[in-house]
Parts: sequence; C-alpha cells; structure tokens
Amino acid sequence: MRQCVWSSWFAVLISCALVSCSVPRGVVRKTTGLASGKLSLEVTISPAANQNSPVAVDVLLIKDKALLKTIQGMPASEWFNKKAQWQPRSPKAFEIKQWEWVPGQPIKVDPVTVGGDVRGVVLFAKYATPGPHIALLPSSGRVCISLNEQDISIDCLK
Repeated sequence: MRQCVWSSWFAVLISCALVSCSVPRGVVRKTTGLASGKLSLEVTISPAANQNSPVAVDVLLIKDKALLKTIQGMPASEWFNKKAQWQPRSPKAFEIKQWEWVPGQPIKVDPVTVGGDVRGVVLFAKYATPGPHIALLPSSGRVCISLNEQDISIDCLK
C-alpha cells in the first residue's frame, strides 16, 4: 500500500512538472516583463560629490522598446547634451523625472509611479568627470542611489 501511495504522489509531481513546462513561451514573457508599480528612490549625496558642484539627475520612464535600446547605450554626458532634442521628437515615448542636488544636501524624493506601458527605467547623473554615469533601475521596489565623489552607485532593495 505504501509503495502505491508513493508512486501516486510521484506521478502527480511529474505531471505538474510537465504541465508547467508546456506553458506557451509568449505567455511567460508577458508575465515576467517589467511590472508597473511604485519606485521608491532613497538618495544620498556626498559632501564632495561632482567636485563640490550640484549633480543633475534624470530618471527616464521609457515606453518605446527601440528608444530604450538607444538610450541604454548612451553616456550621461550625451543624454544631457541632447536632451532638449529628444523631448519634442519623442513626447510620448518617455517621461522624465528631473532633480538637481547640492553636495551634502539631505534628500527626500516622492515615490515614482511606473505605468504598465513602461519598457525600462534609466537613470542619468550629470558629473563633470568622465564616465557613463548611467544605471538601469527596476520598475518597483526600493532603490538606494549614492551620488559619490566621481560616480553613482546603486543598490536595489526589495
């Protein structure tokens, strides 16, 4: 009797595993994509950040897949130089949240609402030093952003 019960449970487990593997691939992609939600940004800025100069920060909520690919490969210096050209050309393709902080300043940022149509969230920080100064962010959860002396560092927390 014990062997019969054990083989029944084993058969159920194997069946479940086979069923879960047969889910159509497109369905999996849709459910594992970028989910909408609230993005909480906890920002700190070093007293010596950016050669003791303010740091501009843009967070882009990008809705267009092709634009996301283009933007991801762009360093922050290029973004800030061409930002005025991008805004009128693609007004519905992305939304920008913009801030500028002074070194050592205490910072409080309201949570950012990320809609379900957003394909990616990208952060640019404007530093005087060379470097990409870009980060890809999750669409929800808590993100700690440190504006350090010469670059940014990101820590994503759940």
